[in-house]
Amino acid sequence: MTPSAEELLAIARRYWREDNLYDFRLDHSPETDRFQALWSEKLKEIDRWRSLLNELRRALPGYSIGNGTAPVNGGYGALVYPPGEEILDRPQIKWILVAYLSILAPVYTVYSVRRKFIGKQFMGAKAFMSPIPFDLRDAARKVSQRIEANYGATALPLEIAQTPVPLYVHFMKPPETTLFHALFTSEPWNIP
Repeated sequence: MTPSAEELLAIARRYWREDNLYDFRLDHSPETDRFQALWSEKLKEIDRWRSLLNELRRALPGYSIGNGTAPVNGGYGALVYPPGEEILDRPQIKWILVAYLSILAPVYTVYSVRRKFIGKQFMGAKAFMSPIPFDLRDAARKVSQRIEANYGATALPLEIAQTPVPLYVHFMKPPETTLFHALFTSEPWNIP
């Protein structure tokens, strides 16, 4: 069962502050200390996440699967790159599937990122929480199934993920900050 927005906000408040008093200070806030301690514990279990990524490689032949885990974010990350395309001199768009399993709460998300290129020149990226592009829907379903089977997490509904929260998550600040930012990542478009 998916926790309510209120329950998730209560969890997020343990790891993120309602002010930015500790930005640019040498000492850490109690919330940052708790967040780093949790990551220290979760990194001991990173092999379990790597096993899930290996399962995805077998389930999605032709796709490139990358580990998008960064201990500054709120969860383990998976990057799912569709089979390669040739590099052209004209503008082109590439879609990537991204999944995060929160370490803060038993929830996950799967979304897409559109990246624009001219040749090899990167021109920008934008995250799309919904809908997943048609060509990536089967891959998104398989990613979701693996996360649910291996971790028992539930997908965070978009309406809950978009709930504004009065928290500072890195450089994301109210009123822009949402539960998505607090539980997964403050920069959903920023992927390799």
